[in-house]
Amino acid sequence: MRIRPAKAEELTPKPKDRAPSPRQLAAMQRDEEIRKALVRLKSDEDILALELDPAEKVPTMRIAVKKAIAAHRPGTNMAVRGRTIYVSTGVLPGSRRGRPPKVG
Repeated sequence: MRIRPAKAEELTPKPKDRAPSPRQLAAMQRDEEIRKALVRLKSDEDILALELDPAEKVPTMRIAVKKAIAAHRPGTNMAVRGRTIYVSTGVLPGSRRGRPPKVG
């Protein structure tokens, strides 16, 4: 048996150099496309429609768009109608934001 002084670096786990999976690559590409779309919103009148492919699931894409909005363009509004997600920096028609409160 040998006793020697040790360093903290010896205990830290070594990072694994692993290539992203096809699923991770698709998610990163999707996030980049959503980010580029959000950059195209210049004024409050601009509305972008993100039409989903049949293979894309609405709940998954809704979450991806919400994450991109939170990370890149806070304050952007989003609405889902069928298989289309609408985004705008202004108030979207038919949304609850910007409506006058109901009286009585």
